[in-house]
Amino acid sequence: MEQARRLGAQVLILNQSGTSVLLVHPTYRADWILPGGGVELGESVAGAARREVREELGLDRVITHGLIVDQVPANTGAAEGLNVVCDGGSLTLTDAAPCPPFDAAGEIRAVEWVLLDELGDRCEPFMERRIRAAVASVMHGTRIPLLYWGEPAA
Repeated sequence: MEQARRLGAQVLILNQSGTSVLLVHPTYRADWILPGGGVELGESVAGAARREVREELGLDRVITHGLIVDQVPANTGAAEGLNVVCDGGSLTLTDAAPCPPFDAAGEIRAVEWVLLDELGDRCEPFMERRIRAAVASVMHGTRIPLLYWGEPAA
């Protein structure tokens, strides 16, 4: 039986100098990832991204643009999927400092600013590539408007 594709929304939040990215360390993984999660049925990608950042970081970020789309092959127990990395803008280190593992579900064990030069030490190779591609989109100004039924999704 064929599984439906999965759809995920992740959020890239950079520090103001663009040298560090805000990452989460989930309890169910050994490595660090961008904040985000699955898009629920009937939910917009922008809405899911905003909800996940609120749930995981306690921050309310208006999400209006995507940066990249990463197609993920099927693997053990999971159908193939698409992950949209959304532009979460930038924060000062002070603004993000109150970010605890805010997640009420207990899925996040830690939140940290990670230097771009240290991504390989914290992330799996596919996540490092995903983050670097999203950062390149920010640096080149190539953002994709996120629409829901032809309307801005914010």
